[in-house]
Amino acid sequence: MALNAQITLGSGSTTVGVAPISTYYGYSYVQQIFTKNEINAGVAGNITGLKFYLNPSSAITNSSNWVIYLGTTAKANFASSSDWIPLSQLTQVFSGNVTSVNGVVTVTFPVPFAYSNVNNLVVAAKENSAGYDENNFDNAFYAYDSNSNSVLYYQDDNINPNPSFPPAGSLGDEKSVITFTGLNLSSTIACPDVIYPGNNASFIPLSPTIEWNSVSGAIGYKVTVGTTLGGSDVVNQQSVATNSFLIPAALSADTVYYLKITAVNAAGESQGCSTTTFRTTPGQPANDNCANAVTLTVNPNAVCTSFSQGYTLGATNSGLVADPCFGNPDDDVWFKFVATAGSHKISLNNIVSIGTADNDDIYFQVFSGTCGNLTSILCSDPPSSLVSGLTVGQTYYVRVFSYDGVGSNQSFNICIGSIPPPPANDACSGALAVTSFPYAYTQSDALGATNNSGFLTACTDGMNDGTWFSFTGNGGNVDVIVTTPSESYFDAQIGVFTGSCTSLTCVDTEDSGGDGETEILSVPTVAGTTYYVNIGHYDSVDNELEDTFTVNIVSDFLATAEVLQVKNKVKVYPNPFTDYIAVSDYENVKSVSVTDLSGRVLKIIENPTSNIQLDQLQPGMYLLILKMKDASQQSLKVIKK
Repeated sequence: MALNAQITLGSGSTTVGVAPISTYYGYSYVQQIFTKNEINAGVAGNITGLKFYLNPSSAITNSSNWVIYLGTTAKANFASSSDWIPLSQLTQVFSGNVTSVNGVVTVTFPVPFAYSNVNNLVVAAKENSAGYDENNFDNAFYAYDSNSNSVLYYQDDNINPNPSFPPAGSLGDEKSVITFTGLNLSSTIACPDVIYPGNNASFIPLSPTIEWNSVSGAIGYKVTVGTTLGGSDVVNQQSVATNSFLIPAALSADTVYYLKITAVNAAGESQGCSTTTFRTTPGQPANDNCANAVTLTVNPNAVCTSFSQGYTLGATNSGLVADPCFGNPDDDVWFKFVATAGSHKISLNNIVSIGTADNDDIYFQVFSGTCGNLTSILCSDPPSSLVSGLTVGQTYYVRVFSYDGVGSNQSFNICIGSIPPPPANDACSGALAVTSFPYAYTQSDALGATNNSGFLTACTDGMNDGTWFSFTGNGGNVDVIVTTPSESYFDAQIGVFTGSCTSLTCVDTEDSGGDGETEILSVPTVAGTTYYVNIGHYDSVDNELEDTFTVNIVSDFLATAEVLQVKNKVKVYPNPFTDYIAVSDYENVKSVSVTDLSGRVLKIIENPTSNIQLDQLQPGMYLLILKMKDASQQSLKVIKK
């Protein structure tokens, strides 16, 4: 291999971005996916180092302590803000301080990384310096536009993320300008990566604009589209000078197409490029106008056993302004239902972005009256809302549209639910008594809960008055765990109080999660004291719906002194977890016992390391009992997904 073997991507760009690390925040962790196509190595080889680029006048003095990992993946982009490539699939190739020499940061690996030239390459970098570099209030490293969601990053001034279990981050498509030293460029020009439409995508417009990444050295591209694999009956080797192409003739609705793009230079065109498959939209929705509104069946409860599928792609403006609602109803579709009660819950579920813009912000509006003479009675930006003041037997209309304009479209399921009567534990005075631990209860009628006498403000962080439970303290640590079904839009908060129902005193409250996420609150208790637990919507300003949840209340029966001694000292994450769980301050942990909620010991780990493998557990809730080297003890609730 030649000593000067290297491949550079994004050369010439002076736009700055968050990769390889964010210099404008105290800490960052960034993962980038570089596809095999864009790297375009001639053969497999050893990556001996990396180079990154920035303005020579930019400073990285406070952003210089790096750890770099490399790995391979079949993925071309990240599916969500939590879709990190696991650290177990990466290899640490560098750890230390870096410097900028005339605007170039050169990182040489102590041991080269063997790149197979089969899958895509992951470059992950963690920056550990506590400070940040101002650099005109921006990041410093040069970046270039690339595949959608090919960058996943986390940045924070105070939290130094653990790459073993990084927190949810943000998605981006500006990868760092980068040089891979040690690799030889292929003599054949690289294949473009198709950005839009995605492979196996559906609901593609009938006149789509195809987009792909620019290929270094390309003087043009050729586009082929057919209705069969390898076919060219729609577009045959069309030469294109840019990296986008509007298919000239409208495609057929609800049809599968095959797309292939190659890059061209003076030596020829790229070889072995993959085929992208996509399906077009079924066409203009039949319920594009009010007169053709789809009739919805009202469910007897809040469970959406009966629902209708819908989509806004291809829909046109009905000519009815949004006022008093908001958003752009340029793609509204219509539904109707006959009220069977004075209130109903309307829910949009399984929302998927299907437009040219990656946007799932959907909106709906409810009307009384008839088509041509409608009166707006509800506006809802949340995908689930309660509509009240209905007349039994009367028909109501629902129009659904994407909040934003051209390019923003969604597919979804819509259902009409019925509201149950207030549950027996709607008020504090009717709290369900927890007579023994562990305690588990699924509140399937929480949707009927009322706000009673108003918001609960005994704690600094107030909340809705939801449903109630009570237990008697035993001098130990009591955990309250609230989980919700998948795709739930209920954002729960836990409040624990002492005193009386007419004069509550705050013990603690917890609202660290969002819609459908788990909340866990641990409180030390005093033996003989009555504790009241409220599980309600998090807001202390608006009375919003509660929804189905399961509460588990478990006592670990630790002495209060032990709880207080280690409270906030040892934490485990992520929680819920999948295969592994990390333990902070593990150096001071003597042993970890894993038990189920009945107290049965399932596993004991002596002198644990930072990561504990628990992939053998079945999904459910467990207790980790941590015995510390100072003889104290802590019990933590964890959930296996």
